[in-house]
Amino acid sequence: MDNLALGSFETIGFVAALNGADAALKSADVKLLGCQYVGSGLVSVLLTGDVSSVKVAVESGCSAAEQVGTVQSHSVIARTAEGLESIVNDAKLKGQKGASKKGTSASPRQAKAVPKLTTAAADITEINLADLATLRVTELRDVARKLPGMSLDRRVIRSARKDELIAAITSCYQQDKE
Repeated sequence: MDNLALGSFETIGFVAALNGADAALKSADVKLLGCQYVGSGLVSVLLTGDVSSVKVAVESGCSAAEQVGTVQSHSVIARTAEGLESIVNDAKLKGQKGASKKGTSASPRQAKAVPKLTTAAADITEINLADLATLRVTELRDVARKLPGMSLDRRVIRSARKDELIAAITSCYQQDKE
């Protein structure tokens, strides 16, 4: 980091972090190191540059973020120590790994290779439990609504959990098989 300042602010929610980062980058000559999903809705924004620019950027970023959400904390470290760069890089890598595991990232969502499910009873024989587990809850709800002979009511399907939907779909499949 070559003894540059490191600034960070943490918001509750992505929208507040996005607005804060935008305002911070527009207000001063700073570089965005990254935006990391910390967990429990917390999003951390990391900035670097000279000390005065980072202070101004963090203040304006926090101000903009508070207009649309909540700023949990903020900090500016004036001249960073030598070992701090590895900690920041590790945090950035950890955030990228967590985002790829969850299927979310800064780029548009990539399409998963999800099996195509149709409503015809003959096509249901191709469904296995592993395929159902890869589907999102909204996709499982769509499948459950379209399946003939589904034991769940539409209102129950609307609020059903993933495991309940998988169980209902597999039992419908078992009944259809017999």
